[in-house]
Amino acid sequence: MVRQQLAGWMRPPPHNAALHRQDLPLHHVADPHGSSDSSLPCTRRLRGKEDADHLFIKADIARWLREQNIEADLALPDPLGSAVTARLTDGRLLVVHLDTGRAPVWDDEEVWEHILGPGCPISEDVLARRGYVYRIRMAGRSDRGRRYVVAGVERAGVHTRWFELANLSVSADGINTVDEPPAVTPSSVSASPAAAERPALERQPVATPVASAAEVPAPREVRPSTVRRLDSALYEESPAHVKAAMLSLENVIAYQELDADELAALRAAHARGQRWLDMRARQRRIVIDQLQESVDAGRDPGGLVRQAWDLVRDEDAANDDKARVVAIQCQIQRVEKERLETKKRKKAEADRAAREAMQRAAYEHRVCLGQKTARKESLARTAQLQALVQSVRGGLKKAAGAGEMRTWSTLQHKTGARGLKSLSYEDRVDLLVMVGQKTPDDEPLWSVLLIAHGDQDALAMHRAVSARLGRQVAETDIELIAQLTAERAELHRLHQ
Repeated sequence: MVRQQLAGWMRPPPHNAALHRQDLPLHHVADPHGSSDSSLPCTRRLRGKEDADHLFIKADIARWLREQNIEADLALPDPLGSAVTARLTDGRLLVVHLDTGRAPVWDDEEVWEHILGPGCPISEDVLARRGYVYRIRMAGRSDRGRRYVVAGVERAGVHTRWFELANLSVSADGINTVDEPPAVTPSSVSASPAAAERPALERQPVATPVASAAEVPAPREVRPSTVRRLDSALYEESPAHVKAAMLSLENVIAYQELDADELAALRAAHARGQRWLDMRARQRRIVIDQLQESVDAGRDPGGLVRQAWDLVRDEDAANDDKARVVAIQCQIQRVEKERLETKKRKKAEADRAAREAMQRAAYEHRVCLGQKTARKESLARTAQLQALVQSVRGGLKKAAGAGEMRTWSTLQHKTGARGLKSLSYEDRVDLLVMVGQKTPDDEPLWSVLLIAHGDQDALAMHRAVSARLGRQVAETDIELIAQLTAERAELHRLHQ
């Protein structure tokens, strides 16, 4: 079980690991979320200025060992941010424990020495048995300068004494402070044969006063779990859970006895939660302003609407913000309705225009086709009548020479020209006009031999032919019959 928990600590770092990136600012080489194989969430992004503390600690531990001419392979085991391990060249494993949710395995044979990080718990029994424990914490502020590591010694019943990390030194026996005798751990006493040959003064642990049971505060397991609860709520981005965790922190701070380190850690966690709430309030205002600006400009708001609704659902969201989002939503719906109505109207107008254009094109096509057909039919009819002109003129000449008259039937019979009898009134007028076009003005028209019999159709036909050829005719039918009789006699005389 212990070996499985420390399997990640004993894994050597990959090539070009973080030790090779010491020249870069630490907040630029912070581990990307999801790079660990652990199922536990990485909370480094949720801790504000403390989001890269494990990297600052790793860098300072590496520098501290390098200043003592000690080579070591440093690593960040899983879950990320829970520890920093340093494997010395002689095989010893130094573990800087940073997980505030669980205590280190003190009796693990693979670990040479433990150093506790900020807020990491240690039970009263373990501290009494060991006599002391080394701690580290971060000092400095990231917004004013580089954060750095300071070290301290915690003993049962007394406050932790803090000093520069350089005041600690690594020796073959353990980790010592420069102003105290070398520390002797229980494991080093039994495991180091050379320790028996050293003077007794060097092998004696530093004397520490033993506190009574009344002076030693009871273990407070609720405090690490409360901080982890806040970190989990920040990771989930749940405002309700963040406020509940902050309320629990306020109760612990107000009603429980705390030492300076615990009070500082809890206040830092509470401030971290308050910063997150303030940031979310600022984000709410920014999102609403961006949404309003996008809607007023007529742009697509995209995901701003859903984001704004998610933000105003927070319990601490102002009523004005909620009212603004509701008003913006109504404005979006109104604009969308107008847009759809405009689109529908334009589509109807376009469809109507398209139908009218199709109808107009179809009519023009029919007219054009009709004109072409009529022109073709007119040309065909003219060609047909033109083919009959010589036959009709010749037949009428023979009739004039014989002193006879002709009807359309007898003319067809005499000339052999088919279709004369079946010609329409208009065709007969056009044919007689063609026949009489070459007739001299002082001679009667050849048509008098066909229409001189005096019926109404014949008289109307002669009037039409004469009008087309520019001949004068009598106004009354009686006078016209007399004129036709005279002209027929004239034709007989001219061609006999």
